[in-house]
Amino acid sequence: MEKIRAVILCASAMSSGLIVDKLKEVAASKNIDIFVECSASLRYRYYDFSKVDIVLLAPQVKSQLKDIINFINEKGFDIPVMTISMSDYGLVRGENILNQILDELK
Repeated sequence: MEKIRAVILCASAMSSGLIVDKLKEVAASKNIDIFVECSASLRYRYYDFSKVDIVLLAPQVKSQLKDIINFINEKGFDIPVMTISMSDYGLVRGENILNQILDELK
């Protein structure tokens, strides 16, 4: 599998840093090459989506799902957008989130 490139959009791009670290840790333990970064969802219109394979939304910004999908589609990108469940996000369940990413990218 090629390197997975993901971005997590959250309210302020602070709490999602914990998810980024856990995803990298879990992926490394499974020999999965992943690049993950976080960005504030309010700035999604300025994000370079050409550099990612998947977009993840933190639970606190899932209300923006439709707008973000529409924006990505209008820009001509075919990128899956998924929301992270409140329990996986709050409990930093990196393995669950990584499995969802892998399922989405099949």
